[in-house]
Amino acid sequence: MEQATEVDEQAVLLAQALELSRLTAEVVDKSLGARKAVPIRNSFVRNDNPDEDAPLNKLVSGGGGRGAAVPVMLYVALIWKCAKKPFDVKLPARQWAQLLGLPDPSGKGARRIANALQTLEGLQLIKLDKVHGEASRVTLLDESGDGSDYKLPSTEYSQGGLKRDLYFKVSSRLWTSGEFQQLSASGLAMLLILLEEGGYKPNQSPFLKALRARPQGREVWFTTENFPARYGISASMRSRGTKELETAGLLDTHRRPVGPPGTVVSFTTEKVRKIYVLQGNAVVEDKETEAKRVKAFTKKPVPKGKAIVDEKSKPPRTKRAKE
Repeated sequence: MEQATEVDEQAVLLAQALELSRLTAEVVDKSLGARKAVPIRNSFVRNDNPDEDAPLNKLVSGGGGRGAAVPVMLYVALIWKCAKKPFDVKLPARQWAQLLGLPDPSGKGARRIANALQTLEGLQLIKLDKVHGEASRVTLLDESGDGSDYKLPSTEYSQGGLKRDLYFKVSSRLWTSGEFQQLSASGLAMLLILLEEGGYKPNQSPFLKALRARPQGREVWFTTENFPARYGISASMRSRGTKELETAGLLDTHRRPVGPPGTVVSFTTEKVRKIYVLQGNAVVEDKETEAKRVKAFTKKPVPKGKAIVDEKSKPPRTKRAKE
């Protein structure tokens, strides 16, 4: 009985922390105006040098639990908040703990934030300026972890078109809905990998748009060889993260036969490919696309007993004969 009571109390504390996190995320979102997605360079997730792990893999390689998730979430939150030059911020650890949905934000939560900041500094993702008795000033560094100054990837890519400035987006709706904060390190790793592969972009198929009340992203797939080579993530973490995203309603997976275009499907054993499709708040839509989708699925229902009749199909009216 006592154990059940402790579990119930823990669930209540987690629910309260999540609600406070959502409210805090809404404050951050409003403060940033029109910026509704967090731009993150691909180099945070993927390193083209096979001898060097990307920062994401370094952060989650210790395990897929909640502890490894904190520095990943915190780094995304820092990029979200530091939207303008000089790309720095000075806030108490307690407030970061609130945003990340950590229980006991003034105590254990704040200490977890302090540890996460040390981890990010050790990987050269941020620079810390500590002042005794005050909150540390955090300055962003490049997502690759090479220690260079941070610059907005969108601006840099538009000016130079360099591969190092290619980036993906994390929707702020993931924060304000509380979905991002509830993911483990495995879930976060797979989410960021699928976003980096272009999964955040809306599927342009008119057929799928007509069927879906929620946004659906572009299809993503990997070969058995290229996934570990690109990301260094273990097969077990990939499996756990995929299942977690599916349970959270952020991902749909299905299998499709692999073959040259135009190949006739035969009634024999076929090689299949696993397809990943992000859903809901994981997809980044522009305002016009979102408005059209919402309008399409919020049309007033036709009252029962009344049929929709095309005016052109109605029979012509005839004058009633005088009685």
